[in-house]
Amino acid sequence: MDEWKRVAWSDESRFLIHHVDGRVRVRRLPGEQLLPSCTAGHTQTGGGGIMLWGTFSWAVLGPVVVVEQTIKASNYLNIIADQLHPYMAFVFPTGNEIFQQDNAPCHKARIVLESFEERTD
Repeated sequence: MDEWKRVAWSDESRFLIHHVDGRVRVRRLPGEQLLPSCTAGHTQTGGGGIMLWGTFSWAVLGPVVVVEQTIKASNYLNIIADQLHPYMAFVFPTGNEIFQQDNAPCHKARIVLESFEERTD
């Protein structure tokens, strides 16, 4: 259990207001009828959306950042430098932390991996 307290996670998600396929998605219970008010309207094109990046650990929620662009390796490096490194230094001042991320292309880009290796050394 103590080892989990040394781990920090991060991820990003895009939240869309409208889907580009034009379908309306409504959650309802099995057997529940779709109300006529739910079928009105049709979205021809995609609407707005927002992408957020955030981090958290066992004890502390980290920053949540609005990402203005798609996350490519260079954008991700900026987030790492501006948000993640200060968070990790604050939450894990002894330097015994583990950072966990998924295998998204921006996370495993060569320049990102090299940046982590330099920081580890």
